[in-house]
Amino acid sequence: MTRSFPALILGALLLAACSQQDGPKPHIGYVEADWVYVAAPQGGWIVGQPVREGDKVQTGDLLFRLDETAQEAALAEAEARIRQSEAEVRNLSTGARTAEIRALEARLREAQARLTQAIAERDRLTPLIEDGIVASSRADTIEAEVDAANASVDALKQDIAVARLAARPAVQDAAAAATESAKAASESATYLLQQRSIVAGIDGSVEDIFLRPGEYAVPGAPVLALLPQDGLIVRFFVPQAELPSIRLGTPVRIVADGLGAPFEAPVSYISPQAEYTPPVIYSRDARQKLVFAVEARVSASSGLHPGLPVEVAW
Repeated sequence: MTRSFPALILGALLLAACSQQDGPKPHIGYVEADWVYVAAPQGGWIVGQPVREGDKVQTGDLLFRLDETAQEAALAEAEARIRQSEAEVRNLSTGARTAEIRALEARLREAQARLTQAIAERDRLTPLIEDGIVASSRADTIEAEVDAANASVDALKQDIAVARLAARPAVQDAAAAATESAKAASESATYLLQQRSIVAGIDGSVEDIFLRPGEYAVPGAPVLALLPQDGLIVRFFVPQAELPSIRLGTPVRIVADGLGAPFEAPVSYISPQAEYTPPVIYSRDARQKLVFAVEARVSASSGLHPGLPVEVAW
């Protein structure tokens, strides 16, 4: 019994070693970044950029600003059109100005005076014409003068009545429509002006800046890249035989050089299609075989960096 004890110890060690070799091995993966590329919706010169690489930003923080000269001018023009059209609406709804009506009333008084004078002259000459002292042709002349004065009085009275009226409904509607059009133009100009200041749409950090103040931003071309707070992805590959052991939400243990203690992250994606082991996976055990890509999303504060190789187990 005494001689066989070392043999038992050696057998136990060999069994333990075999068990370790036969156990699940960690999968080699790497870290990717789910970048958010921020572009300008309009073209223009960059005139302001208060952020630098590595800065933390929150939703709504200013990232960069484009020149606003043309947009400010367009907004000022639209607001001036609003004031002009609103004044036109008020003018059409109140009729002629008081000074214009007073001028018409003065002309009416003059016409009434001429009418009174013409009637008086007719009354004076009528008996003389009847007595033959004044030629009868004079009667036609004086009667024409009375009719003309009377017509002038009637016309001025109508002009005054029309001047006191508001414009026709169709004209007022056209002026009101012009006001609404000017307001719509103002809203559009305001929106375009606001689009010159580009703000962060997410919480994260500034990882890279492609264009700086003094450079021209093309619409749709990235100016800088943001890394969301959950923008890091650990990507690894699982053979078909192990696929049933992992599913969405499964916590996986991640280990990386220099990271310290391992940490866990839930599986966020499992590829529905098989593929060959990609050459980016550097492992002596990796060989040409069909695997499924699996991703686990981790926080940007985890200490991982894009491109870093990691080991993943569960």
